[in-house]
Amino acid sequence: MNTAQIKSIIALVKGQWRPYDHEPQSVVYEKLKCPHAHVKNRRKPFWFVRGDIFTCVGCSRGCTLSRPEGFCLPIPIRYPEKPDKPYHLTPAEMVERKALLRVDEAAYCLNISERTLYEWIAVGKLRKAKGLPLRVAAGDVASYMTNFEE
Repeated sequence: MNTAQIKSIIALVKGQWRPYDHEPQSVVYEKLKCPHAHVKNRRKPFWFVRGDIFTCVGCSRGCTLSRPEGFCLPIPIRYPEKPDKPYHLTPAEMVERKALLRVDEAAYCLNISERTLYEWIAVGKLRKAKGLPLRVAAGDVASYMTNFEE
């Protein structure tokens, strides 16, 4: 594989193309008159797919086919859905049940960004536990959850 092929693959992945996981039938290579498909001790050309368009990155020719014969249909990828709630506990339940909270949990409870939480730790608003991974005292978080001006 050369630099041009690597750059092609990067561009394809950025363009929402995905690798084609199967080997096309030999009819495909015969129609394309591909000189690289049947050479001994050489890897077969590598295909990417987006929708019903297939493109090859096996050589500099970069063959692209629309709805070709000789390819089995790719199965659509089902990505896991992002959960509506990132946590199963409410902020009040979380500070009640845990002595120490991770940074993301504490930020969730206080409804602030993780960056802001790190700043609060740096200025001493929140106590952190010794060692790693970084944890903050749930009691400190609980006090800020109820610390409102009226």
